[in-house]
Amino acid sequence: MSVFTQLEQQLSEQLSQLQSTQEWIQLMAEVNLSVEESLLLGWLKSQNQYFPHFFFEKRDENQTIATIGAVKTFSSLEEAQVFVQSTSLSLVGGIQFEGICQFVLPRLMLVKNSQNLTAYLTLNLSEQAVDFTEFFTELNSTSPVKNYQISAPQSSCTFEQWEMNIERAITQIGTGDLRKVVLANAIQLTFENLISAYDLVEQSRAINLGCYHFLWAENAQNAFVGSTPERLYYRKGNQLFTEALAGTVAVSDNPIETEQNAQWLLKDAKNIYENQLVVEDIEEHLNAYVEAFEVHLPEIKRLHNVQHLRRRIEATLKADVLDQDCLRQIHPTAAVAGLPRAKAKQFIAENEPFKRGWYAGTLGIFNPQEAEFCVTLRSAKIEHNQITLYAGAGIIKESEPVSEWQEIERKSKALSKLLNY
Repeated sequence: MSVFTQLEQQLSEQLSQLQSTQEWIQLMAEVNLSVEESLLLGWLKSQNQYFPHFFFEKRDENQTIATIGAVKTFSSLEEAQVFVQSTSLSLVGGIQFEGICQFVLPRLMLVKNSQNLTAYLTLNLSEQAVDFTEFFTELNSTSPVKNYQISAPQSSCTFEQWEMNIERAITQIGTGDLRKVVLANAIQLTFENLISAYDLVEQSRAINLGCYHFLWAENAQNAFVGSTPERLYYRKGNQLFTEALAGTVAVSDNPIETEQNAQWLLKDAKNIYENQLVVEDIEEHLNAYVEAFEVHLPEIKRLHNVQHLRRRIEATLKADVLDQDCLRQIHPTAAVAGLPRAKAKQFIAENEPFKRGWYAGTLGIFNPQEAEFCVTLRSAKIEHNQITLYAGAGIIKESEPVSEWQEIERKSKALSKLLNY
């Protein structure tokens, strides 16, 4: 008997015996996993009637979350927070770069760790009977991406436009109007066949280690996916863990050269300054909300093809601080927008030839006990047979267009290499 059949039977039994007058009801079922299994992307792939889909594999903890459906939706951070506080239920979703908020109370949430798979089925007392048996139909398998490009890549920004934008940014930095701005590019690829977001994420999980892996799909044809190294924040009770991840250098096939690059990054004044700006931005925005704030020494966060300078940050939140406060104060950080935040976002809106949407936004899960959100980098938007790849670089007065262009090309390879591009 499959683990999904076991979950279905447990939930069915609970539902048949349900006697409750509460407005919101959440049933829970749990099964043991005999071996570490990659189940959830295949399960999501088989759910082609119930949307949105959400997939979130945590970076530092052996826990993966997948959800389908929406019993209730929220387009306001304040409304989402009030609901969480009043029900203690978990919401999933996030905030796009430009500030659009999308959270849902999922119909069914599966949470997997190395030992257990737990299902949470959420119902509303006012609803008619919910038939959830289709949620546990036979799974579709995930497979390597096998698409063939049939048209020339369409880049939102040419190198000449990129160079011009950097010159504009450096001019504003020189006047003191900006201290840093993060500029990005978007490249659209068109393929012969439809692209499976689930297959792409599954393949990325195997290669892009040390990352959050995520998927947000509002329907069967459109999804936003990625494998990001960057945490926005993790909160456990009133303890907050965030980080400054800024400053990049290449990883090469030669381990000695890679280590030399890492040591250079730890000492390079430009990258240290860029990282310090992110630290200062986070500290400034959290200052009124914390009782204690600790910044760790710089370290290297090494990925498959790039390595970053990182400072981990820990804070103790004041008693009345909620996730809506943390999200509003931290997102978007200087690592993805710039400094000062409002002026950097204005510069981006006026000069980048595309809307970022979910790129450089945040996705995650929160409830009164804990919350975790990643920064949606190393990401792509999938629409039918087209995929748009995003990557950005932090610009300060010492930035040079060619090296920054090379940096965004290296970053985009996190997903582009899976597409043979």
